[in-house]
Amino acid sequence: MDSVPNTFGIELIRDYVLTDLLGTDYRHVIYWAGKRLARDFPVLSIEEVTPFFQEAGWGHLELQKQKGTSATFLLTPPESIRTERPTGYFQLEAGFLAEQFSKMNGCVAEGYAELVKSQVHIMIEMDPKDPIDPSL
Repeated sequence: MDSVPNTFGIELIRDYVLTDLLGTDYRHVIYWAGKRLARDFPVLSIEEVTPFFQEAGWGHLELQKQKGTSATFLLTPPESIRTERPTGYFQLEAGFLAEQFSKMNGCVAEGYAELVKSQVHIMIEMDPKDPIDPSL
């Protein structure tokens, strides 16, 4: 059996089905879908995020830098047969991280993913002046 997870099924859905259904709204909808997933699958600490990403088949996530109200992650996605990704492809992961940071820090957090060669940089910015209702 192959120890590398097969991403073909995920790619079919994310690269073809969702881009067809959502068109130009793809990156925005997939970002909010990531936030929704984070609400359904909360983590208790930043240390739990990396194993979650691996289990979800999203790749290897590494915290590069955390300072003040921002954090930068490096995501090495699973190997793919695709040479190009749709615009906004990794916004699902960015939304997921933003919502986790929001819950862990009790304030609004937003994220953005940028593909650079074969790695993805995900930046999270928190706004401590904009608290969230902990019951949400």
